This record gives sequence, structure tokens and C-alpha cells, in this order.
Amino acid sequence: MSYDGVEIDMLSLGDADSILVTRWTNNLPTRVLIDGGDISDGEKVVDFLRKRNVRYLDHIVCSHPHDDHAAGLVDVVDCEEIDFGQAWLHQPQNHASFSGLREAMSKTTANKVKRILEESLSSELLLRISLELRQKPFREPFKGMQIGFLTVLGPSLEFYEEQLAQFSDLGKLDELEEALSSYQQRIDREENPFLSSSLGLGSSLFGSSLLGSTGSATESIGLGEAPTEPENETSTVLGFVHGADTFLLTADAGVEALTRVSGGYRLGGLRWMQIPHHGSRRNVNESLINYFKPETAYVSAEGTNKHPRRAVVNAFNRAGTEVFSTHYPNGGHLWFRVGNVPVRPEYGNAVALYNAS
Repeated sequence: MSYDGVEIDMLSLGDADSILVTRWTNNLPTRVLIDGGDISDGEKVVDFLRKRNVRYLDHIVCSHPHDDHAAGLVDVVDCEEIDFGQAWLHQPQNHASFSGLREAMSKTTANKVKRILEESLSSELLLRISLELRQKPFREPFKGMQIGFLTVLGPSLEFYEEQLAQFSDLGKLDELEEALSSYQQRIDREENPFLSSSLGLGSSLFGSSLLGSTGSATESIGLGEAPTEPENETSTVLGFVHGADTFLLTADAGVEALTRVSGGYRLGGLRWMQIPHHGSRRNVNESLINYFKPETAYVSAEGTNKHPRRAVVNAFNRAGTEVFSTHYPNGGHLWFRVGNVPVRPEYGNAVALYNAS
């Protein structure tokens, strides 16, 4: 049989991301690995590639330097059993003064934002060192570039630098810290009815798992209303077309980033998309969901009341989307394919959220 199709593997890593996209052309595969999960996930990703007999990756992409996407890639890059061609990652030192960043970090009282940035800079540095030690080329992915058969839909260079500049602005840091703290307080009140009652506020009571039944819950925070961190907004968003079908990979991009992407490309009526940020309600809104309107959506998540959010899954369901999560019903890697690809007799049919007996 001649292989001429597409495969998407979303690895089961809880609230972390690693996705392998493969396109077959005349029996030859082109493989792109996007992210490698957390530091504890690197060996799991390598083991998955071994078991699938993947010894060469055409491209490796770090969508953004948060640990749950970037840290595990160090193990992949360090593994000499696996060769690869081009790597892609953003390099903030090319776009911002590190002395300015350090000065802002030393003066700010925005401790949560500071911790996030310091961890991200460390992850980016470790990955860059690993690439240099293996003497592999790496470039920054910006809008319009091609990564094999994938097109970089965002961020643009301008948008990336706008987001990065916020970390050198003390006023912006304080605003972001306040917004994140306010969001967390609303979460605490919403999910702790006793705290909410004591404060005289409305509350919602959730079960231990939102995804085991079809019950509903009233959530006071609407989709896309809460802040998205600048680093998530700068996630590399990728798309590709196979035949008449369009596919979208979002990493942790937020509403602003995805709105810009949807304004620059025709992405209505997708065949498949990744739900961003493990199904967080921060990163999408009803308007985007109804525009993308994917037939199928995958999400990498632990299956808690936050990831994926029932409100997010329900919004996709209302748009006619079947949603699948790596945690449901019993946890496992997800495999999507179109066209002719090698068979996998060890894989069974995935079960859409809420549909397990």
C-alpha cells in the first residue's frame, strides 16, 4: 500500500504537551515533533519515539519556553539514538535587553510573574545549550515561515516583541500580577462555596471530576475573560492543509493571539485542532470556537476541574465538535489520521469526552 496521509500523535502527559505530526508522501514520512512535555516527561517522549521506530525527526519545535512544553525536549535533543534536522525556538535575548529584564526583575514585587519568567529563561537556555552541544541548527519561528509542511501562523515578530516588552515594564508587571491574583481569587471563591458564602458572594459547587458525567455547573468567569500570560500568547501557532482539510496546532496561545491568527488565515471549519492550554477557559472564547468549528479537537490534560474546563468542552460540543482528551476515559496517547498511513493494530477507538459507559 502507498502511504499518502497524515498522522497526529498527542502524547498522554497530563497537563503537559508533546505532539508528533507526520505527513506521508509516496511512502516517505516527514515528521515534526512539537514540544516535549515537562522535565519528567522527556524519557516518556523518547520511549514513545523508540516504540514507534522513529529514529529521525525532520523538525523539532519548542512552542514556548514554559516547562510543561520545553523542559522535556532536552532529553529528546540529548538522545543520540534520535537524529533530527532543524530545531525551532524563540530566543528572547535577540529581542530584549537582558540587563533591562534583570533590572525589572530585581525591582518588581510581582513575584508570580517573576518566577514564571525566570523558569522560562532557564528552560530556554538549557534547550539552547543542548542544541549547541549536538551542533544542530535552530531558528526562531515567526508568522509566515515554513516548518516542513507546517506554516507558522503566529506570532508575528511585532506581536512577539510587544509581549516580551511587558517584562521590562514595571507598571505592566504589576498590572499582570494584579490580574493573575484577581483571577485566582475569583477561582477560589467559585470553587469553594464555604469561602464564597462567608464573603456574601455567589458560588458554584463542582464535583471531583468535571468530565465523568454530563451534569452542568454555573461558572462565573466566562470563556476568554481571564488574563493569559504574555509567554503563552507568544506560543508558536501552526497550521497545515491536507487535501480539503485544515489542521490547527495552538500550544498555549490565548484569545488575543488566536484572534490575530484567525484574522490572517482562513481557518473556519477545521478538520482537527488542538484545544489550547490543556483546555483552560482563559485561552478561547465562544466567538473563536464558533469560527474554528473543528470537526475533531484534542486536548492534553490531567482531567481535573481546570483542565479541561467543562465550559470549554461544552462550547466545542455546541459547535458540533467531538472532543477527546488524553486522560479520558482511562488515559492514553491519542492518534488521529487521515488518508493512507501505517496501521496500528494495538490502538483501539478513542472515546469522546462524556461518552464512556
